[in-house]
Amino acid sequence: MKKNDLIELTIDDLGTDGQGIGHAEGLAVFVGGALPGETVRAKVIALKKNYAVGKLDEVLAPSPMRACPPCRVFGKCGGCTLQHLSYAAQLQFKQSHVQGCIQRIGKLEIPVNFPLPARHEYRYRNKAAFPVRQNGGQVDIGFYAAHSHRIVDVDDCKIEPSGLKIVMSQLRVWIVKNGVPVYDEATHTGLLRHIVLRENKAGEIMLVLCINGEDIPNRSHLIMLFEFVLPQVKSIILNCNTRQTNAILGGRSICIYGKDHLFETLGGLEFKIGPQTFLQVNSSQTEALYNTLFRMLALTPADTVLDLYCGAGTISLAAARRAKRVVGIEIVEEAVEDARFNAKLNGIETAEFFAGDTAALLPAVLGREAVTAVIADPPRKGLDESVVRTLASSGVPKIGYVSCNPSTLARDLALFTELGYRADVVQPVDMFPQTTHVECVTVLSRTCA
Repeated sequence: MKKNDLIELTIDDLGTDGQGIGHAEGLAVFVGGALPGETVRAKVIALKKNYAVGKLDEVLAPSPMRACPPCRVFGKCGGCTLQHLSYAAQLQFKQSHVQGCIQRIGKLEIPVNFPLPARHEYRYRNKAAFPVRQNGGQVDIGFYAAHSHRIVDVDDCKIEPSGLKIVMSQLRVWIVKNGVPVYDEATHTGLLRHIVLRENKAGEIMLVLCINGEDIPNRSHLIMLFEFVLPQVKSIILNCNTRQTNAILGGRSICIYGKDHLFETLGGLEFKIGPQTFLQVNSSQTEALYNTLFRMLALTPADTVLDLYCGAGTISLAAARRAKRVVGIEIVEEAVEDARFNAKLNGIETAEFFAGDTAALLPAVLGREAVTAVIADPPRKGLDESVVRTLASSGVPKIGYVSCNPSTLARDLALFTELGYRADVVQPVDMFPQTTHVECVTVLSRTCA
């Protein structure tokens, strides 16, 4: 087998990024767009020591699980990777992926339930971030192609609310009409870097323009455009990011129209949402996720709960309605301010929030609080080893773990198991249809004194 060869192979598995995996001449061959059970012809585009990468040339025998992607840029955009796979098969893949991580990485035999399906397979995201680039005489607004910094222009992302498409079409007109200079990351020149949109359940939209500067040209035209043409846009914010960085948002935001926040309702509670607020991107599935967590954790009015990485307090305040007291820890000070605001907004007086690094604050909090349950919803990197060891040495009876990365979840479960805890089951929750991402919930119980 050589580079540029056309090879025929049978696909027998899916990779973590959604590529079909077949075998030829003793090598695993990764083929984007191919599905298990299919016979395909692929062109070899990369040949490594232990594997090869193929570009799909033709599906010779299609899988009955194959679906017709509704998006015109599927396969070019690096966002969705599973639109060509039926939704039932996507759920099966995610269950298998989580189980594989638990067994292969964690070396554990913990049952993994079938994922809780999403209520909506498309149009489910409440937030979108679009990079902007100049492309000759036109402006591209969309998403990065897979493993690149090249932007695929997208006029209607099928997993975003349809209302955002209308906003984006008007923004394109405003950019061209006003000659808004587009940011060039190579030279650190130009103005408009990213466009971020948030939409709540009520259909109200926040527009955030991330700029390499302090203001935009002809802002009055932009405001009039949305005030009279698209009144569902309730907030227009300039986010100033003048650093040479891949981070989307900078530290300073200026509200030029409406309010600097929206409100969202989750599980009967109201939450203030700003440009920097972390909120699960699938609001309806967030409620299913939290309900699953609390059912498995079985909180009682006698429990004192410690919520790690609490963000704006969405889990904390939901837990506070079930427990005696909740203490939240979050490193982002603005999020802690939002959490305190949200507690007052909902009339909850039994929740207290602290700003700081979890690993640094955890020993002191555990030392002064009679914690009976911990909730941890860490970022993709999972829990720091010091956090796991501190929790285990405290002997807290039960730990609810919410994870967006099955690999780091498996690693952390293995360490908890060594330190005297046991997870009886892992429950995936599909927050991200059409992608390979999956959220998981599990509860660890203390097995030794």
